[in-house]
Amino acid sequence: MRLPARVGDKTHHPMFKNRDAEYWLRLTGHMAFAALTLMSVFLARERVLMSDSAAQLFELTQMRTFVIYDSRFAMAVTQLLPLLAIWLYLPLKVVLVAYSVSAPLLAWGTYSLIAHRMNDVRMASLMLITYGCMRHTFFHAISETFSIVIYATLLLALFTHRVGDRTSPLTLLFIVLTLLATLFIHPVGIFFVLFILGYHLVERHLRPTVAFIVAAVVLVAATIVRSTMVSEHDASFIPTLSNVRHCVTHLLSLNVVQGLKSNIPIAVAMLLLYAIAFRHHLRERQWMRMAYGVAFNVGFIALCIVVYRDDAGRFSAERAWLPMVFFAAVPVVREVGLKPLWLALLMVFMLVQIGATAPSYHARIKMQQAVIEQGRRSGSRKLVVPKQRIDLPRESWATAFETLILSSLAGPDSTVTLYIEKQEPFAADNPDYAVEDAFLAVPWYRLWNYSTLDEHYFRLPKQPYTVIGR
Repeated sequence: MRLPARVGDKTHHPMFKNRDAEYWLRLTGHMAFAALTLMSVFLARERVLMSDSAAQLFELTQMRTFVIYDSRFAMAVTQLLPLLAIWLYLPLKVVLVAYSVSAPLLAWGTYSLIAHRMNDVRMASLMLITYGCMRHTFFHAISETFSIVIYATLLLALFTHRVGDRTSPLTLLFIVLTLLATLFIHPVGIFFVLFILGYHLVERHLRPTVAFIVAAVVLVAATIVRSTMVSEHDASFIPTLSNVRHCVTHLLSLNVVQGLKSNIPIAVAMLLLYAIAFRHHLRERQWMRMAYGVAFNVGFIALCIVVYRDDAGRFSAERAWLPMVFFAAVPVVREVGLKPLWLALLMVFMLVQIGATAPSYHARIKMQQAVIEQGRRSGSRKLVVPKQRIDLPRESWATAFETLILSSLAGPDSTVTLYIEKQEPFAADNPDYAVEDAFLAVPWYRLWNYSTLDEHYFRLPKQPYTVIGR
């Protein structure tokens, strides 16, 4: 005969076991975000001085206000901290670190809100499961992909944060705001919202709640508004019938499919999570949830293949496939449950993955520093080099911004800029190089007057560009 648990004995009561599991889940989450934040400090240069992030940080210092690309207004949230540092005229090193830690701190704060205020630690862990498969995404401090997971997790948590079937007006307001943030951080946000609304509706056995109806109306209205703001950049991703035919006939040779081979952790995580959810739905005879998950995910995979068909870089492939981990993890955290040990192992794996990826980004910084020092020794602080004469580990269109910021971390009088000339054949006597008050930036906005630079952070001398690596 089984004896009843003694008063004060926490080892035999299931409630205490659940509490212990929740405690360790929360602790694992906080430790993971603390580690991500610390890594964001120590790897701030590697995270920020790369293409979009470097360009945005440069424009923040120039404009001293929010810099929004392609109507992605939710970017403003992660710009608040670096802008505060700029408004206070803090050193560029502080601005750089503030920019780097903004997204991880936002994620940590959101995790704490869901895990503690909403008391739903399993839902909060959804962010960590998704981030557990990231490598190159960590080194994209502009944080669109990183942030969309934050907002989507909060949106799903808000849909479950109800008293019975009723949703408070305040929760409804937060649902609308979070939904808009998800839509206006990146175009792929619409699929996160559609998945969450569909999953919520299926979970409710197709009985819409007030929250669902309000969110659906906002989604339709926001999508109409968003469609009027499509930039040339975003329009280039809109698939056509010829794109679809090409993808069907050349599936295995597409860059995005090849890229998945270099992102094995994402593929393994997707398959494992799908298997766990499928087994659960099969055992519980939850046919509707199973059908919805299969239909949505197959459709999203097909869309990803068409939209990102030509993206060759590892980061591009990771950006395309990482949302699938989120979609696959939702039924697992909501229905199956999550063991603290699984999450802890995944977080260790994430940190190891980031650490293993960091050297290639650090190599870029070292090479740029070497070129900067070469210019300083020659007496020139405005450098131009033919593309075929320099081999950066990771190519970037924003090298002029990256080197400008990197050199100025030692002070504005240390500013050096390197422009990589991609035009062929290379003309060493290009008249642009002889303009003494020019700042060569990017091919589509090539010549800037150097006096437009914020002298508190950047100071370039009046001198022609020096061609190196002839």
